[in-house]
Amino acid sequence: MTAEELLRTMRDALASEREAIRRLDGRAVTEAASAKEKILAGVNAAPASERPALLAALRELRIELRRNLLLLAHARDSLREAIELCHPTGRGRLDARL
Repeated sequence: MTAEELLRTMRDALASEREAIRRLDGRAVTEAASAKEKILAGVNAAPASERPALLAALRELRIELRRNLLLLAHARDSLREAIELCHPTGRGRLDARL
């Protein structure tokens, strides 16, 4: 995997994840997380000579990764709040974990 391929595939996974978060689609969020894990496994499996370029490419994605993390945190908090509003005891059928 080249650095350009890494950036392209990770950006695609992050875009899918952002859209899934916006839709509150837990299954799609999980699928995007799996895609990101596979990409990172590819980085770990790359020959040592290729890793510096791949890690540099990942550093370019820090802002996008943090943005998605913040969206996930806000989505989780919103779901928890909705559950508490629907069930004052906070013990609704839904479990607000992402």
